[in-house]
Amino acid sequence: MMISVTAQTALMSQEHQLVQEEKFYCKNIGHSPSLLYSSRVNDGICDCCDGSDEYDGKVKCPNTCNDAIAIESLKRNVEVYQEGVTLRKQEIEQAKRAIARDRAELSMLKREREVVGKLVSQLDELVQKLEQEHEEEENKMSEARNEKVKNKKSGPEENADRQIEPMKTSDVEKKRQSGESPSDQNEKDEDKNSEGLSREELGQLVVSRWTGKKTGEQVKEIDQTKNDQENDGQVDGYKESVADNTSRQSWLNKIQETAQSFLNMFSTTIANLDATQIRKEYNDYTSKLSDINSRISSLTEKFKHDFGKENEFYLFYDRCFESEQDKYVYKVRPFKDATQKGDNSETLLGKWDEFGNSHRYMLFTDGDECWNGPDRSLKVKLRCGLKTELTGMDEPSRCEYAALMYTPVLCLDEKLEEFKQKLESIDQVQEQQWNHDEL
Repeated sequence: MMISVTAQTALMSQEHQLVQEEKFYCKNIGHSPSLLYSSRVNDGICDCCDGSDEYDGKVKCPNTCNDAIAIESLKRNVEVYQEGVTLRKQEIEQAKRAIARDRAELSMLKREREVVGKLVSQLDELVQKLEQEHEEEENKMSEARNEKVKNKKSGPEENADRQIEPMKTSDVEKKRQSGESPSDQNEKDEDKNSEGLSREELGQLVVSRWTGKKTGEQVKEIDQTKNDQENDGQVDGYKESVADNTSRQSWLNKIQETAQSFLNMFSTTIANLDATQIRKEYNDYTSKLSDINSRISSLTEKFKHDFGKENEFYLFYDRCFESEQDKYVYKVRPFKDATQKGDNSETLLGKWDEFGNSHRYMLFTDGDECWNGPDRSLKVKLRCGLKTELTGMDEPSRCEYAALMYTPVLCLDEKLEEFKQKLESIDQVQEQQWNHDEL
């Protein structure tokens, strides 16, 4: 039924508006406005959330616009949290794999340190031995030169007084008669030292004296270490075979082969070894040992941190989150520090302190000192979001900064259930009201 112009003017004066095509305009102040068919106006049912469609006074409609706002907000939260919970579970799984890899790497590094450490120790002893042998050889050569000079000073008269012994069949002649060449004898002589040991026997002796073990035992020890590494692959329920890390396994194999090659050097005489090469190998492997120790220290320190109940923040380590605001670029590095960078300067807002409120914010303290004020600090509030991003940088108090960080890590199952229950509760109340109005 059409409403007269006079009635429409009266309605507008009462803040009710009827629009063309028999539509009624619901202002729904505080909520989204809407259009309603005029046939549903004053029909005894509250259609506008502000109750303006039942203006004849026959029905008293409560203003539920705030409930409508809450419902829409709850619906958005449910949608975000449902997807966020899935992303959170994925990040937790990725964190588990990363932890397994890091623990496997730490285990491998400790084995490398053991093997490289032994090799460095052996090379150090070998270098010292070579230097000692070189020094002894120099002394012998010096003594020989002095003896030669002394003999020259004795003069030809002294040599003339020496009696020439009767000629005897030389040892060389005897060997020639027996069919053995002088060169064969010389090679045998070279393979014997002053103790009558062969070159190989001398090497075995040096090994046993330096290490307290026979060469075969050392090789067996290295092989055993390699077997231990191949059998070690279970980390926190995740079987991570050392062979999966091809580059690290190849590196360890190379060290073992190098160690074996240096053990084989003991089968030759000390004089035949290259002191310069041994010294270079010693310096190289000493440097590698330092790198290994540094990485072990870094991983050990990493595992000391609190990464949450399910290690959900593990992937935040070594990451940097940035936000540009006004003329500054803010950088937050969880577990390390936070900075504010301007055109020509960088200010430390704080160093990592801890998580707070059940891992709902990150705290950075002991930043650069403010002029005539406290040391700077930063509090990063964590909220559920579908991607991890830093935003909302502010300085609510002098030198005390605040920021927001959205991340799937904060999309918790229990919070999703809470939103669902609230939404369901409001729906039940509205359904009861509708049923009552219909009656």
